[in-house]
Formats: sequence, C-alpha cells, structure tokens
Amino acid sequence: MDKMMKNLRKQKILELCAGLTGPPDFKNSIRLFHHYSQVSPFPHLVGFTGLPSYEVYAEKLALISADNGYLLRILHDNLNDTLEAHLLHAEEQKYQYAFLVLDEPRREFLTDAHGRVKLGKIKAESSSISASVCSPSAIFRLNPGGTIHPVYVEENFRNCNIQVELFRSGAQATLKVKPLNLPEGTEIKRMVLVAGDEEETLIAVPQKGLAIFELPATAGTLGIYLYE
Repeated sequence: MDKMMKNLRKQKILELCAGLTGPPDFKNSIRLFHHYSQVSPFPHLVGFTGLPSYEVYAEKLALISADNGYLLRILHDNLNDTLEAHLLHAEEQKYQYAFLVLDEPRREFLTDAHGRVKLGKIKAESSSISASVCSPSAIFRLNPGGTIHPVYVEENFRNCNIQVELFRSGAQATLKVKPLNLPEGTEIKRMVLVAGDEEETLIAVPQKGLAIFELPATAGTLGIYLYE
C-alpha cells in the first residue's frame, strides 16, 4: 500500500511538472493553415512600420486561420539567422499577448503588444511548420489604487471577474489573482500579467484556479490576461 501511494504521489508530481513546463492544450485555440498565395516581397510594409527594411527580413511563409481572421507571417532575420513571427488581426485584443504554439517541435511563445515574437532558430523546414494561436478570453486592468476594470471579455466571459490580493515583504510584492464567475467547465490554462510602461510580461500557470506573480519594482498599472 505504501509503495502504491508513493507511486501515485510521484505520478501527480510528474503531471504537475508537465503542466508547468509543457505547452497547454488551450480550449480556445485557433488552428492556422498554410497560406499559399504569393508572399509579399516587402514584408516591412505590413505591420513592420519603423523596423529595418526588407533587405534585413525575408518572408518565409504565411499561416492563416480558416475564417481568414488571423494571419501569421514568419520572417527570417538575415542578420541574425533567426526567425521572427508577426501575428495580425483586425482586433488588437486578438494579436496582443496571444500565445503562439508551434507543433513540431512543440514550443510555446507569447506575442508582444505589436503581435511580434522572436522564434529563434528552428531546425524544421518552413513548409513543415504548423501552429495554433490562443488569444485572451478576458483582459482586466488593475490600477495602482486597487480598482479593477474589464478591458475586454468574450461573450461567454461576460460575467467573469477577478479577485486580487497583494502581499508585501520589504521591497518585494506578490500578487495573487483568482478568476471569479467563470463559465461552467472552464479551466484557465494560463494567466499573463503585463506591468507598467515597460510592458514587462509575467506568465503564470494557475493551480486550483489561483495564479501568483512576483511583481517588478515599478509595476504601475497592471494588465491581467486570462486564457482558456
């Protein structure tokens, strides 16, 4: 019996570690497909205003969602020999701080406020790259005074809210975030906190519906993003 309980605890620990380190199976995930129309010879003209010219970036491929709402452009940085991606959508809440999950090798990335993300070096051929994207289901703003304002919520999250608790120990501040009134059967797989003018991002894997963030020294107004 003791051996059985020990193996059970070990299995639970392994499952917890896998959940913390591996890309999640997002419920609100949108599959992207290869877009076979001719790519633009001037990738800096679409979504790259103010960045280096097309001599630096060469478009490798484009992926698009079935409803044509999302467009993911994967570019090759000729100076650093790395890949970058730019997620485009008509609504900024869909491309800002969205999770991009590549299938092979299975890796998870988070776009910035402009929909961009550095992919680094990927050994797979560009033609074999497949991906999905998960945009936030709800976004809240936490002001320094403690007031919470919903910025964006999807229809099924219209009754959702968050409860926050702030703890201080010297100069270190810890924020606990718990979603409230979630749709029945909904599990929040990731929470992202965007802090201050520098837009520093922190990612948490909620455990039993609770996420914990160690806040930076100059946090200011916080953006809290929920992903299912």
